[in-house]
Amino acid sequence: MYKVTIGLEIHTELLTKSKMFSTSKNNVDDAPNTNINEIDLSHPGTLPMPNKRAIELAIVLAKILKMKIDPVLQFDRKNYFYQDLPKGYQITQQFHPIGTNGELNGVAIERIHLEEDTAKQFNDSGEILLDYNRAGVPLIEIVTKPVIHSKERAIDFLTALKQNLIFCGISDGKMESGSLRVDLNISLANANDNVLGSKVEVKNINSFSNLAKAIEFEIERQTNILNSGDKVKPATRRFDDTKYETVFMRDKGEETDYRYFTEPNIIPINIQHLIDAMQIPKLPNEIKDELISHNLSENIINQLLDNYEQYKLFILVNKQVNNPALTLTWVVVELPKILTEQKISISQLEESTIKNFIDMLKFIQEGKINGKQAKTILLHIIVDKQDPQTIINQHGFVQVTDENELLNKLNSIKERNIEFINANLHNIDKVKKHLMGELMKETRGQANPVVANKLLDKIIN
Repeated sequence: MYKVTIGLEIHTELLTKSKMFSTSKNNVDDAPNTNINEIDLSHPGTLPMPNKRAIELAIVLAKILKMKIDPVLQFDRKNYFYQDLPKGYQITQQFHPIGTNGELNGVAIERIHLEEDTAKQFNDSGEILLDYNRAGVPLIEIVTKPVIHSKERAIDFLTALKQNLIFCGISDGKMESGSLRVDLNISLANANDNVLGSKVEVKNINSFSNLAKAIEFEIERQTNILNSGDKVKPATRRFDDTKYETVFMRDKGEETDYRYFTEPNIIPINIQHLIDAMQIPKLPNEIKDELISHNLSENIINQLLDNYEQYKLFILVNKQVNNPALTLTWVVVELPKILTEQKISISQLEESTIKNFIDMLKFIQEGKINGKQAKTILLHIIVDKQDPQTIINQHGFVQVTDENELLNKLNSIKERNIEFINANLHNIDKVKKHLMGELMKETRGQANPVVANKLLDKIIN
């Protein structure tokens, strides 16, 4: 029986307008090599200038993680040559991390520090292409202590961290696009030993499922080695997401000497005034309590906490509609269906579209339209950017609410279906469903269901 010990190193890109040490736009999705300047490309005579907003976001994260924050900001150089690093070194905080000794969800965190990202490289027919849009993008590295002992605990921690990063506006947390990346450190040792086993590092894991699979693979691989009587060699590996296994990269003994030293071009900066000024926003745990008060299920709450744009829309819409169940159905179920079909994200919705969406939900509440009509209306709201009243007028979506009119129709339907009714008196729900279906056919779906159901109960009784 072996004890599993896990530590995580997480890199997250920050939501700043500009890069860590230059005024270039922080957007890696623009056309390649368009968001660059002399500092990003390390032209002679250029000097780095720390990004104030990146420092503020690091302070907020340090406060969320209950860390000791260094009041003097200092940077260091990590020296190595690689094609994605234009300067031949990276500006980081090896000796002077901005935050130390923190905790989240019971997991101890050793440090967080600021640094700059590298360029992004692509392989094209044997050639290496470089996009410097990412070079210099602000990063925070979060390093846990080796205190995690299962894949479930690792996933729970990473989920909580990601939610805090997103809901506090620190990062968008998109692992699929590389703005949140994870390195796994994992070792196995005899359960009764007080020392850790040989550490294996797995680099650049880009999804929760891949993290779980990498942990599973390494546990099995290292267990087989130990069971055979051999020792696990310290090594750096990468995760192959086509074979779902880790692949050897290099021995730990081959690790580069980065020759760290203090960055000479950035003087130490007193940031105590920023530490005093920065406040922690509302955290996901507090938001979860609010969502629970709406009587939402845990699955729905977790879905909203995993999708910040959806959560924001839910809160915005529900303030106007004041009907959590109705809002939830349309924000979480119906709206995403149409957005997916139209290849539109929630963040791309215009204010006027959201207003029309809210007006549509109010029409449902008031009984002016039914759910089937609302689906058609919503499609036109999204695609044609029309207001719901115009769509109602164009399609003749006028609800029949007159009780006498509906009662006459139901009585006529009852007479035509008397044999069916008599044959199913033991199943009243089946009778009601059948009669309601006939009524909707006759009124082309325009009978108000609330009024119709009330009249059906009266007829059946």
